[in-house]
Amino acid sequence: MKYGVFLIILLTLMGCSSNSPSGTVSDNDTDANVSIIKEVEPDWIKHHYLSDNMDRGNHDYYDQVLVIDPSLEPSSYTRGDIVFFSNSTNDKMISRVIALPGETVKITDGQIFINDKKLDAFYGKAHRLGFDKNSYFPAMDKAGVEYNKEGMMDTFNTTMKELELAKDEYFVISDDWMRGTMQHLKQDNIIGKVLGYQYGYKN
Repeated sequence: MKYGVFLIILLTLMGCSSNSPSGTVSDNDTDANVSIIKEVEPDWIKHHYLSDNMDRGNHDYYDQVLVIDPSLEPSSYTRGDIVFFSNSTNDKMISRVIALPGETVKITDGQIFINDKKLDAFYGKAHRLGFDKNSYFPAMDKAGVEYNKEGMMDTFNTTMKELELAKDEYFVISDDWMRGTMQHLKQDNIIGKVLGYQYGYKN
């Protein structure tokens, strides 16, 4: 009898364990900090970046010389990577990979879902200057900063219908949702992976 009760408890716990991560897609590997690259390989690209679309509160990536590796196979890009690409007007931009080829992605009230699973990552929901919705408004009000509260609420409550990516598409979003864009990219438009800042330039 005791063995039977123990077995039931064990199976219940195993069931809970297997189900708990099924509701989320987690990224515990991507570092929010930007690497400093001291040695630049001859075939790497250096690009002076002047957009603030990746600002997480420290003017991240803005007015820095970025180091980009163009030699990586598209299949090697992973969630959380920052990629360098040409947009529809042929401007050179960077954004973070959110969804991979063949996946579905949607946004509900500022929260990203991959294949109907919540994206659990520091970049998994709407941010402005590194703040999420729960921290942004108190911080702005405490600082006495004038801002468009209604407009920012719209940003934090962004909703996007589910999009299914083709086998050669990625979905990317800027770290600052108000200053940047979200879009799906063809592999052919991706120039390379951003490795970090070049050492010695404003760092």
